Amino acid sequence: MTLQSEREEVDELCRTLEENEDKSRTASEMADVLYHAMVLLANKDVKIEDVMQVLRQRFSQSGVETKRGRISQG
Repeated sequence: MTLQSEREEVDELCRTLEENEDKSRTASEMADVLYHAMVLLANKDVKIEDVMQVLRQRFSQSGVETKRGRISQG
C-alpha cells in the first residue's frame, strides 16, 4: 500500500462530498480513507492510540488555541 493509494481514496471522498452524495456513500469513502491511513501508520509503527491522544488534545482546545500552538511549533 502506498501514499498514492491514500491520495486516491481522499480524492474519492472529496468528490463524494462535492457531488453531495448520500450518507452511506460518504461513510463508505471515509472508511476507505481511514483504513488506508491506518495501514500507512502501521507501516511507520505509529499506533492509533498515539493519534487518538493528539485528537483528544485538539478537541479539548479551542480553534484559536490550536492554531496558536501550531504557530509556536512551526
